[in-house]
Amino acid sequence: MKGNYKGIWKGIVPALVLSVLVSACSGGTGSPSTSSPNASVKPSESATATKIDTSKPVKLKLVLVGTKPADTDEVYVEVNKLLKQKINAELEVRYLDFNEYNQKYPLLFAANEDFDMIFTGDWAFYNATARKDGFLQLTENMLKTYAPNTWAKQDKVGWDQAKINGKIYMVPNDTFESSFAIGVIRGDLREKYKLPEVKTQADLANYLTTVAKNEKGMLGFSGPPAKLSSTGIPVFFSDMEMRLVHGSVTLVYDLKNPNPKLTNYLENPKTIEKYNMFYDMAQQGVWTKDAIVSKTDWRKAFKEGKTAADFGNISTMANSIDAILKTNPEWKPELIDVNSTAKQYQTPLISNGMGIHATSKNAERALMALDLLRYDKEIYELTFYGIKGKHWEPVGDNKFKTLAATAGYPPEGASPWGWRTQLSRQMEGVVGDMVTATYNRWKATNIVHSPLETFVLDDSKIKNELAALDNVQQTYLLPIVHGLIKADVGIPQVLEKQKQAGIEKVQAEFQAQLDAYIASKK
Repeated sequence: MKGNYKGIWKGIVPALVLSVLVSACSGGTGSPSTSSPNASVKPSESATATKIDTSKPVKLKLVLVGTKPADTDEVYVEVNKLLKQKINAELEVRYLDFNEYNQKYPLLFAANEDFDMIFTGDWAFYNATARKDGFLQLTENMLKTYAPNTWAKQDKVGWDQAKINGKIYMVPNDTFESSFAIGVIRGDLREKYKLPEVKTQADLANYLTTVAKNEKGMLGFSGPPAKLSSTGIPVFFSDMEMRLVHGSVTLVYDLKNPNPKLTNYLENPKTIEKYNMFYDMAQQGVWTKDAIVSKTDWRKAFKEGKTAADFGNISTMANSIDAILKTNPEWKPELIDVNSTAKQYQTPLISNGMGIHATSKNAERALMALDLLRYDKEIYELTFYGIKGKHWEPVGDNKFKTLAATAGYPPEGASPWGWRTQLSRQMEGVVGDMVTATYNRWKATNIVHSPLETFVLDDSKIKNELAALDNVQQTYLLPIVHGLIKADVGIPQVLEKQKQAGIEKVQAEFQAQLDAYIASKK
């Protein structure tokens, strides 16, 4: 098998340092999950403005992960007017698009580029960057002084999750999130081909293959993009209750087991069946053969009628439905959840957050700006929803409605996830009600709590092995996941390559850490 595809794929697929199975989700693949609707929180003015000398104007360089909406610069002109007034600072925003951040994010730190704040998270290089001293350590005194609202209001669990060797290097977000993935399909096409409601993974596979077979020029969906996780597993076809412990290795544990044992999901016969199904779907044209390297904006393609489905977090999917109902209501967009009974952890608060560059010349002012981004209501709503009266309008205290210009600055679409707090609003109307109902169902029936939901692995002793295992995934496993090679042919070679790369040592180390962590919580 080596001669069949190693030479083709080696070096094409970007290595992902950290990943989770279901981080899917936001404005593009591989993006963060979204917050639930919650009650309004009364913001308080940052005390730093009166305590600290801000007479010197500063321009803070902010780096975000995601796709830059068309009206971003216009919105941040308004944001900067307020920041200038409150702390004599302005933000200069740079975006690392989803199709480039895996390469460029580590290089920003390796080259010691000049910037002050950057989005980070457990899926976006937090652990690796902190261990390399890329982020500034945030002490209790520093946070109390320059970000007093953040220190007072942040859930303590978030600070505990952010600690690496007892030190904090990021400010986590502060609201409920779930890593459940949701999808949107074309209800008109489902009805056209007399297909049942999509409630299971089998229903979804049937819908996608039927549309791809019968609708000329239309794909089922984009395929399992390499940016979604190191293994490229489409979230909707994953076993949601098997928790991936590290993005570079295919080791999982059952999240319902109080004393879990790590297993390699590639050794599970069900995985072979699932991957062979991907092969069949690929052969039937559900996604393009070059999906693994495609740079197509698939979310845009779905809205343009070029694909039959889209997948992501619930906020992003709600935005897609809202947009379609405005432009093509005859498509009858339907929200689908094919893992409706699966249990899942509440997403760690460190899934989205902000780090201060260790070499920032304006770290204190950056913390002051972050405090305002999180808790100044006017600034918060500008960054999340855009300009009031142009992109959105408030509905009561907790809801909003979109306007004609929303496409230029979609709700939560400009990557403000790193400072998400309970000031978030919920979309009004049927779409907002649908989101609220879904979140309520998840909280009532799907979310499980365990000490392991806050467990963070220390990979410092096995970095070489993990790098080798990641290379195995990028070189040998991704083509299988994308349906280019049958699983029962390719998986045995992947397992052999993993053994050569040191998976047994990695499994023993991670299992020892799991066992010790569980014992410490008893």
